[in-house]
Amino acid sequence: MKYAMLFPGQGCQYMGMCKELIQEFSAAKKIFEEADEVLGFGLTKLMLHGDMETTTLSENAQPAVVTASYALFRVFEEETGLQVTDGIGHSLGEISALTAAGAMSFSDAVLYARKRGSLMQSAVCEKRGRAGIVVDTEVKALTKIVDTICAEHFVTISGYNSPRQFIVAGEQKALRLLDDAVEQEGGQFIPFRMMPMKADAPYHTILMDYIKPDLEQALQRITFQRPKFNIWSTVTGEVIQPEDNIAEILGKQLITPVRWMQVLEKVHKEGAECFVDIGPNEINRNLVKENKTLPVCYAFDKEEDKKVILTMAKEGGN
Repeated sequence: MKYAMLFPGQGCQYMGMCKELIQEFSAAKKIFEEADEVLGFGLTKLMLHGDMETTTLSENAQPAVVTASYALFRVFEEETGLQVTDGIGHSLGEISALTAAGAMSFSDAVLYARKRGSLMQSAVCEKRGRAGIVVDTEVKALTKIVDTICAEHFVTISGYNSPRQFIVAGEQKALRLLDDAVEQEGGQFIPFRMMPMKADAPYHTILMDYIKPDLEQALQRITFQRPKFNIWSTVTGEVIQPEDNIAEILGKQLITPVRWMQVLEKVHKEGAECFVDIGPNEINRNLVKENKTLPVCYAFDKEEDKKVILTMAKEGGN
């Protein structure tokens, strides 16, 4: 059976995440200790005992999610022995995926996540635009709404999560107009400002172009290796090839839509028979469930799902 790992982005974090993992597995504990040392502060203590407001800041949440995802992946490898064929990361999750595949070191990954998060947090303060989620609306109808509003105000689909869930971002006026139009279509627009774990800024749009040079400068310090399994980029919608410039791809992330739905469908068509949500919480698993064309997905952070995966491993992975 071919297994594809799904690495989540920011917003999946929760207070006390990976507490049991750290207590039970020495490999996970060592990864968190390394993160604390590399970053120069107690990320582990913040994750386990910090307040929600501080933990949710992008500069803290992003290295925390990368650390948790990598720790979960290492435990998955050790406990199951299952062969991974593909890795897909949702925005920030692409850094976790590349780390799991050996394409970048964990220390580079966690430092870059910290820098990326700091730059993205500054975008919240700059208030160059806002974002939110549209649910219960089909892509064709939403695209038509966006195109109509764009005649006068900037708004775009910045993330394709599932056939009926999308992230939109743009100017505040445009989002108000979109809210009304989506409601008329029977859908709902939920602003990120109403969601405590989400950062409210126009990520994955051209409005973020001003931080691209700083991201590129940080990426120039990283030496990338060839991934040991397929890494699919939601920037290009394709597998990263040996000749591809990984730093260049990551540098384009925040100005490019997240093609999550499209990539998952491609991975499945290429032969992936089982998806594993390999980060905190179960957001990716829930998104997969919304797409009836995709195979089953298990969340390794959920005990009941972990038991199923371990049972499958004992039975030879089938």
